Amino acid sequence: MAGVDVVAQHGWGFGAWCWGRWRDVLPAGFALHCPDRGYFGSAVTVAVRPRIVLAHSLGLHLLSPQLWASAELIVIISGFRSFHSACARQARRSRRTVEQMLARLEREPAALLADFYARCGVSSEGHWPEVVDADVLRRDLQLLQESVLELAAIPAAAQVLILHGSRDRVVPVERAEELRELLPNSELAIVAEAGHALPLTHVRTSWERVERAWHGMRPV
Repeated sequence: MAGVDVVAQHGWGFGAWCWGRWRDVLPAGFALHCPDRGYFGSAVTVAVRPRIVLAHSLGLHLLSPQLWASAELIVIISGFRSFHSACARQARRSRRTVEQMLARLEREPAALLADFYARCGVSSEGHWPEVVDADVLRRDLQLLQESVLELAAIPAAAQVLILHGSRDRVVPVERAEELRELLPNSELAIVAEAGHALPLTHVRTSWERVERAWHGMRPV
């Protein structure tokens, strides 16, 4: 059997390291490739034609069209079409939150990230060096504020698996439900008692869902 290339794109405030433990659960024949935005070091791009794409949170909006093109299975983890609700009141609140994060990023980026990680349900300890590239973080926070996913960018023939934590305090479950309604070839799986950082906190559970979906597309 030919190898299966898997591209895993992290979200805002994380790095390629958030997929490190996935290498321990992927079986033989699956090759993991992890781009990095460069928040805490050098940016890394990948040049493969993946059959499976994993995108965490804002990572769904960061993937290049070339990486979408060959995907047969797209896994949206803690993701959204727009970070903001269609409800004007809720959208004003979330926009204000992002504005406050942008202002705090100028003063104390490390403290901001530590608080963000706590909200995600993980520890910030040991994940970045003393130097943080605030410019790249700021650019992607601004993208978060305005980006609306172009649904036409997702290949029509691709299957979509949406994974979302039931206790996500960063992206409400409603955003996942909206994606499920908008994407005809999609399935939504809610991970009980999980928060926003599924790639770190629920590695085996998440991969088992992915593998089940992949093999379900290829009945024996």
